[in-house]
Amino acid sequence: MTAKSLRIKSATRFPREDAQDSLEFANGVNLIVGDLNAGKTKWLQMLDYALGDRGTADSAFNMELAQKYDTVAVKIAIDGAEHSIERRWKEKNAKTKVFVDGAAITPDEFSVFMLESLNIPRIERPSGDPYEREWIELSWRELFRHMYKWEIPWGGFVEKQPPATRSACILHFLQSAQQGFLESFGELVRKRKELARLKAQRELFAEVLQDVALEMSRHREMTVAVTPESIEVTRKRLTNQAAQIDIRRNEILSNQDQDQRGKNPEFDAVRRRLGILYQRQGEIDREQNEGMKRQADLEAYISSLRTELSRFERIKVGAAAFADLKVTHCPACDQELKPQRFAPELCQVCGQQHMAHDSDGHQKATIRVEFEERQIREEIAELEELVEGMSQSNREFSDRMAEVEREILRESELIERARTLAERAIPPELAIIDTERGKIDSELEQLDRIAQSLQRRTEMNAGISALEEEVALLEAEAAKNRAGVNFDDLSSLLSDRMNDYLNALNTDVLAQWQFGRIKVKLDDRDMRVELGNEDWTKKAGGSVLYIVQIAYHYALLSLTKSGNYNYPGFLIIDFPPQLASAKDLGGSENYLIEPFVSLCSDPAMSNAQVIIAGRAFNNLQGVNVIRLGKDVKELQGESSAPRA
Repeated sequence: MTAKSLRIKSATRFPREDAQDSLEFANGVNLIVGDLNAGKTKWLQMLDYALGDRGTADSAFNMELAQKYDTVAVKIAIDGAEHSIERRWKEKNAKTKVFVDGAAITPDEFSVFMLESLNIPRIERPSGDPYEREWIELSWRELFRHMYKWEIPWGGFVEKQPPATRSACILHFLQSAQQGFLESFGELVRKRKELARLKAQRELFAEVLQDVALEMSRHREMTVAVTPESIEVTRKRLTNQAAQIDIRRNEILSNQDQDQRGKNPEFDAVRRRLGILYQRQGEIDREQNEGMKRQADLEAYISSLRTELSRFERIKVGAAAFADLKVTHCPACDQELKPQRFAPELCQVCGQQHMAHDSDGHQKATIRVEFEERQIREEIAELEELVEGMSQSNREFSDRMAEVEREILRESELIERARTLAERAIPPELAIIDTERGKIDSELEQLDRIAQSLQRRTEMNAGISALEEEVALLEAEAAKNRAGVNFDDLSSLLSDRMNDYLNALNTDVLAQWQFGRIKVKLDDRDMRVELGNEDWTKKAGGSVLYIVQIAYHYALLSLTKSGNYNYPGFLIIDFPPQLASAKDLGGSENYLIEPFVSLCSDPAMSNAQVIIAGRAFNNLQGVNVIRLGKDVKELQGESSAPRA
């Protein structure tokens, strides 16, 4: 995937009073020239603010300009497609909004808009420690930090951006396999964190389970730890104890029943009579239910017969209504029929025998309908008699049921009195036995709950094993994807492009650069730069400090020429004031710009754009010059061989 080109066509700021200020930009190199305090940096800060800065207008430039102006509007072109970007910090509820073609969106939504419009893939990357911190999307603003070099500070590459984020941005520009690596590595990190969480949860669960189970159970089989085997042994022992208690209890109750039978010989007879009554109650209930269902079916059938009768009535009424209707027009062509086309007894339309004039047929049909009606009425009468009989039977069932229920109540009272007498004679030993049995039941229930908890541990182990298999597969995939990122080749590519800039500096004056080659070491955690086999910051004094950083931005911009990278061919550099006053520059910044002019003159760079603000540009060819006055801070445009 290759990024589309980004260009700024114009920037306009609208004051509360006076006329608006505007800057017009061209393809290629644009130079904003002016003395100190001419407003160069403020223009660039307002451009930066318009392109998705999350801060306030006060913090983006300063309170004076934030109060003077209401809006800044930027027209951009992405591969020729124009868009209007605005920030309206004084409009109600618009301070944090970015207006894209008139629609208000959040900075996060603007980031998505820019990445998708520029055809730059959206990827996630770790914010800090990948195992401790959340993974977040690599945003437009993080990438834009590599396209906009601020006036201050100039102490390093993309100051204040974390090394891992900076490396992720560079690798993303270089269209490496970093995207696939980050995706697989991100999923691996999530799975590893989940695995660690589950393992910690399992260990905590196991510890709590052991402590609680030992405290609750206090069985001799579980003095050290609770295991499935110890639970099973304990359950068998308790079950045997419960069986022995049940035997003792049944013996006591059997002896008690023998005593009661001796004292109350009618006890067994009452129980037998009560069983017979319950059986009779069930039979009556079944018969009554069947009778009620049959009655309901007959009533539904009677209702359907009445509906059939009403249909016959409608037929007779309709026949009477249409009997005298005559056909006056042909149903095929709708022309009026001539009278007496056929004999009177024939149909005047088709000439066939007219059924309406067949008195004998009409009479037979009438008789048939009346016969059917009589049959239905007779059937309804018979059914209604049957339903009435069934209703009487159901009432008799209800009476029989009530009588049986009264008998059951009488016999139950006899049983209850007998039980009351028996309870008074229950020996104390039975109460003790029941207490012991209840205790064993409670302990067995506890064992069941502990066994279920152990099963939960088994399920957790199975889940952890499955997750470990996933982690192993993801580790292999991440290792494969990381191996697919050739950091040595990417480092060499960036080194070569930075050294191309240094070579260009020496095109006219060979003594311009005398500090050796730049060597870049890039990986997924950071970018390290060496100058003459030493860390570049140890040699970067005076102009060297600035030139190495400019070479980095030149290297990124030059990616556009290849046509297969994720860099959108756009760059803003705000030269620091110290650079123009450095003695070793001879008061001119031209030679630092000429490599950019030469680069942008390549036909493959026709859509690239560079905006540079500085003080000492003199007589450069092939650039668009925008001069700002010190006092008016207003555009004074000129062009030296401007490019379309």
